[in-house]
Amino acid sequence: MSREIQPPEDPAPPAQRGRDETRRRILEAALELFARDGFDDTTVRAVAARSGVTDAAVFYYFPSKRSLLDALWTIRPERNLRTLEPGPAMTPARLREIIDETLDFVADNHDVLRLMSYEALSGDKTASALRQESRALWRRAIHAHFAAAFDADTADRATDILHALIHGVTMRAIMDHGDRAAEIFRERAFREQLWQRAALVVPLSGMEPAR
Repeated sequence: MSREIQPPEDPAPPAQRGRDETRRRILEAALELFARDGFDDTTVRAVAARSGVTDAAVFYYFPSKRSLLDALWTIRPERNLRTLEPGPAMTPARLREIIDETLDFVADNHDVLRLMSYEALSGDKTASALRQESRALWRRAIHAHFAAAFDADTADRATDILHALIHGVTMRAIMDHGDRAAEIFRERAFREQLWQRAALVVPLSGMEPAR
């Protein structure tokens, strides 16, 4: 005789799930406002209003505004750069994949990356360290593709050029479009324009970059 399979029980009681959900909403609101208005110009009252709770509720979970910021630094981006397998050639199609993947990551994590940059420029040491870690992670991922296709010097140079190009273009988009930047990063026309510029300055297998 078959036995009916019962669904697993949620180990967290309803009260705990409710507290976790409230904490998550507060952190999401703080991230949005800190990234948009800056840490110093965002009040706890604004965070409470954005998350739909009282000021007292915010202080129940976070004793100070600084503790809110510290909690945000413990949140790792939900989406990491996928690991594309490096190939023996840096083809135009592979360059497109690298650019698409990078812009997907930047768009998916726009608020936390924007906040990280803002606070790093303001002198926050934790933000500066996380910003450097993020850049180093990206560089290693991209360098692997160029290293598989070219000699060490060319791979280093190409990685630095592509990093500088993408960083400059995305920062300009953030300055021009503000909160809409993530939407802009997903547009095909934006990606096509960035790819065309990259193809002019980084080496592609069988082709020399323009001088």
